[in-house]
Amino acid sequence: MKIHYVPTVLLLGSAALILLVGVGLLLKGRAVRRTAESFRSRAVAVTATVVALEAKDLSLGAEPDTRYFPRVSFVPAGATDAVEAQTLTDVPAPPPRVGEQIDVAYDPERPDRVDVAATKGDVEGAGRTWVVLGSLVLLVALGVAAAWLVLVLVVWTS
Repeated sequence: MKIHYVPTVLLLGSAALILLVGVGLLLKGRAVRRTAESFRSRAVAVTATVVALEAKDLSLGAEPDTRYFPRVSFVPAGATDAVEAQTLTDVPAPPPRVGEQIDVAYDPERPDRVDVAATKGDVEGAGRTWVVLGSLVLLVALGVAAAWLVLVLVVWTS
């Protein structure tokens, strides 16, 4: 069996780099999830008034999915002035109208970080995109390593 150094270095080197990217994406997903859990642990619930509604079209398939993110105004605990902020999460359908009251949770350390209270306690999806991307990248790394192994066992041994 003859070892071909250039393809070996290219394939295994690229597999190692792709593996590092995949691990980085998984770590990012973990950090996002921990941030969401930390937010939820210290969030304060309050009723806020919807002052505007922003529609965002998300298109993962053939048809777009419209999500609504309200801009709300509320007075944080211990404060006298109202805070106006865009929610970090969308509201469940049907979206509220401008002027309606909705329940939100805000970070007392940063009152401009507001989440819709309807999602309170639900951090299940936090960081999911990063984890899925990381998993797919790890599969690509395994595929590149498997391609090298096929070259070694099938092509270079004959």
